[in-house]
Amino acid sequence: MVAGSGCSAFETPEVRPCSWLDRTADTTTRESTENRSHTVVLVDRSPSTRPRGAVGAGARTPDAAGTLLTARGLAPGEVEGGLLSVAAFDGTRATVDWDVDRVAVTALQGNDTLRGDRRKARRECLEKRLRQVSTGEPGTGRTDVLGALAAAADQLGPGDGDRRIVMVTDGLTNTGCADLRSAGFDGAEEIKATMDRCRAAGELPDLRGAEVSILGIGRSARGKAPSSPQTAWLTTLWTRLCKATKAATCHVSATARAHAAAGGETGTDEPKVTFPAVSERPGGRVTTITLPGSVLFATDHKELSPKARNTLDDAARRIRELDPVSVAVSGHTDSRGSAQRGRQLSLARAQAVRSALAERGIAVDSARGYSDDRPSCAPEYRAGVPDYAAMACNRRVEIAVTVRG
Repeated sequence: MVAGSGCSAFETPEVRPCSWLDRTADTTTRESTENRSHTVVLVDRSPSTRPRGAVGAGARTPDAAGTLLTARGLAPGEVEGGLLSVAAFDGTRATVDWDVDRVAVTALQGNDTLRGDRRKARRECLEKRLRQVSTGEPGTGRTDVLGALAAAADQLGPGDGDRRIVMVTDGLTNTGCADLRSAGFDGAEEIKATMDRCRAAGELPDLRGAEVSILGIGRSARGKAPSSPQTAWLTTLWTRLCKATKAATCHVSATARAHAAAGGETGTDEPKVTFPAVSERPGGRVTTITLPGSVLFATDHKELSPKARNTLDDAARRIRELDPVSVAVSGHTDSRGSAQRGRQLSLARAQAVRSALAERGIAVDSARGYSDDRPSCAPEYRAGVPDYAAMACNRRVEIAVTVRG
């Protein structure tokens, strides 16, 4: 019965209810495509979006299909009367695979109940296809978000209808001008440098007039998750890159659905994008706990971020476990700015952490600011080019915990 399936735009639901997703629209005339709305869906299938090896019971992983189905512009009623394209992407523009290629989604007929049933069935078809696309094996061992957006621009082509791109990705590009493998994830200057590189390299696609949504930023299935400030930095980066493409609107979000992780997946290796993280270094009677500046503070600020609470809770818990006889806090900055400003900022940050630890019942014997006098990572410049990862490494607060001998 046609009403029961509602999935086919071509009234053949009994045999293949989702066959409408495999039928490319008639593109032989200008009017058939250029005056229609066109929605392009991009799914990141690079190795970082899927777990590697066995996963524990109850483990959860980002759900690309679930995230996309909640995106604005992808409700069944919103794509009716227009074209729909769906592709997975990984490391190059050339490997973007159009699984759904300019399908014409016809407007549904009938009363409200009939249209509601058919839209529900269409949504089920789209969900099934998105899950198939997102679980396909990657064609390369890298991630190229800008390359995927360029392929989407090619797929959209020119036109007078509404043009929309909806993408789900962790945003962890590891190739091209936006390569984040050496990123410090901290500061507007680093974002500006990335923008300048991408403009100079000609890697920014022309998305003029398109509505762009990029979802799931920072939600990787592998490795340590970014802190809240790092996620905010990553979201700002992709917002700036999106706006630089001249898109009509840019909606960039870390929001993502999750579902139970499948065990036993191996996937493919790719160059890792790592986030500055809390570390611990034992040395004789002194254990040094290092807190990255980007985890605790906004750029060039001395006030602790409200989102630093969990990191400081963990630090206090670890200090108590060590049963210290003394605790010392030191602040450190990178080499940018004046020496006086560096000393003031590093001391103020050390004092802020000292106060936060006191609130958690940890007595701190001293708080000092060393500016850039004691770099942890060097050099900060290579042939005159700033190494932002080294700078981010040097912006830190160290807690020296001395224990009984």
